[in-house]
Formats: sequence, C-alpha cells, structure tokens
Amino acid sequence: MQIKLKGKKYTYDLNLNAMANFEKETGKSLTAIGEDATITDIRALLWAGLNEGEEIGIEAVGKLVDINNIEEVSEKIMQLYESAMPDEGKNKISPIG
Repeated sequence: MQIKLKGKKYTYDLNLNAMANFEKETGKSLTAIGEDATITDIRALLWAGLNEGEEIGIEAVGKLVDINNIEEVSEKIMQLYESAMPDEGKNKISPIG
C-alpha cells in the first residue's frame, strides 16, 4: 500500500517481519492491542510497516504524522491491519482522531 506523508510517498507493508518488529519494539502482541491501542502503538505499527520499504527510524516516523494527518494515517493503517489479521485473532483497533 502506498501512503503519502509530508508530501512523500512511502510503501507500507504489514508483513510477518513488520509484525515481529512491532512486537519487539512495543513488547505487545499485534493481535492483542485491540481498541486500547495507544499513540505509541500506532507509531510503532506505522514504523514497522514503513521500515519494510526503506530504513527509517521510529522517531523519524513520528515526525511524519501530526495533528493535520493523524486521523487519515491511523485509519489507513488500521484498515491494512484489519485486512492482514485473521478474523479469529483480530481485535478492532480504533483509529486516532
């Protein structure tokens, strides 16, 4: 999936490596975060998927999202998360905003 952040297009890929990187970064299982996802979780999920296309630090990812685009970005990420997770392991994550 392509996602535009601060005028630049990035490839976002929530593959197994990205999911494992999210878990390593947060100490949380991706299938267990559910509706209580935090801003830190959203940033880590964005970072993990973007990092599959190019190396980018988690702090740099955080600078790509601000009050003007957080709702749009979190909605896109959550849609991809929901489509990637099997129904039996899926918890609904609410987008920020």
